[in-house]
Amino acid sequence: MNPENKIRAGKAWKVLLCGAVLLSITACSAENTEPRQVVEKSGKKITVMDNTSESVYTQLKLEGIDKAEGVRGTDFVSEDVIVVNKENRNLSPQTIEGQERYPYNLYLHTLSTGNDTPLQEGEETYGAPQLSPDKAHLFYKELHEATGLGYIMDLGTGDSVKISDAEFRSEEGTWSDNEHVIFPDMEGNIVSTDVGGKQETVLKTGIPYVHEVIRTGSRILYVTGEDSQLSAYDTGTKQIKVLKKNVIWVVPSPDGSTLAIVERIGPGEMVLKLCDSEGNERSQLATGQQIFGTSWSPDGSKLAYAITAAGSADDQQDLFITEAETGEQTPVLNDIHLSDTLHWSPSGKKLLATTSVLKDNAYQFLTYVVSLS
Repeated sequence: MNPENKIRAGKAWKVLLCGAVLLSITACSAENTEPRQVVEKSGKKITVMDNTSESVYTQLKLEGIDKAEGVRGTDFVSEDVIVVNKENRNLSPQTIEGQERYPYNLYLHTLSTGNDTPLQEGEETYGAPQLSPDKAHLFYKELHEATGLGYIMDLGTGDSVKISDAEFRSEEGTWSDNEHVIFPDMEGNIVSTDVGGKQETVLKTGIPYVHEVIRTGSRILYVTGEDSQLSAYDTGTKQIKVLKKNVIWVVPSPDGSTLAIVERIGPGEMVLKLCDSEGNERSQLATGQQIFGTSWSPDGSKLAYAITAAGSADDQQDLFITEAETGEQTPVLNDIHLSDTLHWSPSGKKLLATTSVLKDNAYQFLTYVVSLS
């Protein structure tokens, strides 16, 4: 949604390093650390991880954290360059609700120098950028509060094409491969547009509100209804299969073999599960009041996410990285409020996290780049 709307009034969020992250797995003996237990549920064996408040340390090491103030980091172009969203103070501000506000535009930010190179500037607010898997194109939106118009930019030429004449919800739309963006329109149709702007309706669901649309292999996953039903549409067989209910988010692993699913299990309680491609539960990684930002590392071996503890009086979150195979967990940042999904660098050795902080009686974006080894 609109970047201005993402900045909340309230207390300032501080970010603290978890010093214990520097410990290796050798500091935790087998006698006092057992990250998993196997239980029987409906005749199936399910692995349940320890509560996230009791950290399980891994060989993952924190090398350091760099900060970029005043920019909203959204994705990695390379290990040293990220796409950011920030105020364009070279343009005239607009007065909204008695406050002067500048349009948010898109830039390439070089971490080593701090320099910004314009990508998309103008009087409109541009945001929600996503790079294609091959980093050759940028999907972004001209934002109008809760909705926006989608565009795809060729990063080689700087030229952009509109992907639809109609606005759609600002939080929707993802790359399905290097050449196509997939998104639900306001009528519940799932639409695919290629980098040249050619549009195709992939599925007419007949349901007005369709969300969390993402493609994995030959299937398109999407969520509908008051019961948050997760369905899979097979583009080959044209068949639809219901996988689960009460799904808040679903994030497929890079190879599509595993689904990271955030499921609501009760009022103010969510659980992060790892499931097979059919939605069958393999393990539970974490539970909390809120789970946000879930992101797989490029090789699919790690999962990063932020969690708000159950019963928390505010919406602050702790950021963790979990080994998908073992469930071993590393705390990374404490007391952070994420503005966006977490993003990994191409090497999987850096993690991008953006928050908002109070400075000079106003809130501004702050981007953290966490270096790991």
